[in-house]
Amino acid sequence: MTEDVPIAETRRGRPRSAAAHQAVLAATARLLTCGDLEYDDLTVEGIAAEAGVGKQTIYRWWPQKAAVVLEALLTGHLQLDFAQVPDTGDLRADLHTWVDQTLDEAFTEGYRSMARSLISALLAGAAHNEGFQAVTRIWEDSPVADRLRQEREAGHLRADLDASSAAAAIASPLVLRLLTSGRPEAAWAHALVDTALDGARTR
Repeated sequence: MTEDVPIAETRRGRPRSAAAHQAVLAATARLLTCGDLEYDDLTVEGIAAEAGVGKQTIYRWWPQKAAVVLEALLTGHLQLDFAQVPDTGDLRADLHTWVDQTLDEAFTEGYRSMARSLISALLAGAAHNEGFQAVTRIWEDSPVADRLRQEREAGHLRADLDASSAAAAIASPLVLRLLTSGRPEAAWAHALVDTALDGARTR
């Protein structure tokens, strides 16, 4: 097994550098957000061309494109486009609407393929990936958690409510269904909201 140490980038005659590393992550984000490119159509060759580096430079840092996309997410170069929670004054109805929109946007073949690949890359690098714990905190700044915090501050939910945990109770089962099976019925998803809110209401 060869040691992963900085070596010259032979295609362009430049040494590996932090700048090249950042260029790859930024290029990946551009291709997925500005280039109207689906995850399945993203290639290491395309990332290399966009970043202005050789393909082998990418493979020295990452084993496959999923690992590049994962690091782009963990470092903030690529942002997950969460659906926003509407605010009509009816929290339960608003979260039902959010669930419906999430089902429409996330339960597609392209999104499912990307999610499965990212989970695989995440698990493969969990032992040494410094950003691994960031994934477990993904719901902390989500629109659902933000809305629950607002309702808590307004006195509509329990003062001791952990908003990120309540958001995870709604969203995590959706992620599991995305990874393992087909799109759930809306009534099933709405029941996740109802169960979480029933436990979050003031008594």
